[in-house]
Amino acid sequence: MDKLISIKEARIKKGLSINDLSKALKLDLEIIRLLDDNLKLPKKYRAYQSTYKKSIYRYLGYEIKYKSSISDIPIDYTKLSIIYFILLLIFTILFLVSLNIYKKFNNQILFREIEKDQVYTDVLNISRQYDLNELSHDDFLNNLTALNRTNYSQNLSIFAKTNKTIFYKIQNNIKNTLQFGEITKSNELILDLDNDFFIDLSNIDNIDKIIYRGVVIRLNNELNSYLSNFDIKDLDTLL
Repeated sequence: MDKLISIKEARIKKGLSINDLSKALKLDLEIIRLLDDNLKLPKKYRAYQSTYKKSIYRYLGYEIKYKSSISDIPIDYTKLSIIYFILLLIFTILFLVSLNIYKKFNNQILFREIEKDQVYTDVLNISRQYDLNELSHDDFLNNLTALNRTNYSQNLSIFAKTNKTIFYKIQNNIKNTLQFGEITKSNELILDLDNDFFIDLSNIDNIDKIIYRGVVIRLNNELNSYLSNFDIKDLDTLL
């Protein structure tokens, strides 16, 4: 590529006149004259000045490269950093909240939803109807006497007196379930001791007998009380 010189020098070197350039490039004679003298074009043509000059140089056998006057637009990393920080903060908060909910959920004893049926309502009514006191677990055990063995089963059976009803709530600590029901003379409660149970009984005085691991157990005294959250395996102390 030839060394860049002025339009006038390049034109003269080619032996061309301003009129020759005007005709060849189909440009206004005045535009060629101004560019030849390295002067600015009128305002309405000024935006095309570099284009005209490039066309003239190319016709005269020169290649001109203009440095772009448009500089690179810097990326605003500050705004981008703020956006990333906010997104990270949101995800962190959501993760911590989810983790907290998960921990609370797993730390709780999970029970199946129990429908408040007639039995449940009856238990509440019994508590309101009678002036019953809660019996401590130790007092309950002290008022029990183990008698004869009838078998070697690994069950608990509770029998009610004639014409008496005992309402119960059983918490299965292995299966994490609650069970409500009632014990009558013809409908004893039988539990498999392979599981771990807590039991509530509405009125201890209505118990006729208990058979625990095949051993008959009876109450020594009348106990007009209710039993709450009793660990059934504590009856092992009587055997």
